[in-house]
Amino acid sequence: MSNTTDTPLVTTRRVEIGLALFTAALGSIVMYGAIDIGIGWGDAGPQAGYFPFYIGLLMTAASLGNLILALLRSPAMSAGFVGRQAFRQVLAVFVPITLYVIAMPFAGIYLASAVFIAWFMWRDRQHNKPYGIALIATIACGAALASYLIFALWFKVPLDSGLLGDLLTLAGGKPQ
Repeated sequence: MSNTTDTPLVTTRRVEIGLALFTAALGSIVMYGAIDIGIGWGDAGPQAGYFPFYIGLLMTAASLGNLILALLRSPAMSAGFVGRQAFRQVLAVFVPITLYVIAMPFAGIYLASAVFIAWFMWRDRQHNKPYGIALIATIACGAALASYLIFALWFKVPLDSGLLGDLLTLAGGKPQ
């Protein structure tokens, strides 16, 4: 939750309404898909869509109930759900994580993880910790090396090396 001095970005009512509409739409999609594969009762018992249809129906009904409650409850719903400053803090973590996930297929998990760890240590260094560049590089590379040793060598479960790792393997002349 945000503090009282933070300007609200969105109210609790709007978040509740948005979430209720989203989950009602998901329930409706489940019901629609279930109808396509059959929701009746056949000779061998329920058709494939029977249980998904009723789960979608329950989900949609519960969502509509939450929508009605969000519209009827006034005082509690007008409060701010998240403030601008709190939302910026969430984005400060969400954006690098998103970039990390996007980078993994290209750079591989080892390199992407090293860069991800180094970024957060560098960013934290700027705010309150006196990390040196050597320490940041050592920890980031050490974590990637530890992951490689644990998964690829000891457990024999290699993690994805990405497009960059595949290119390096081809350049080295080693078969995949």
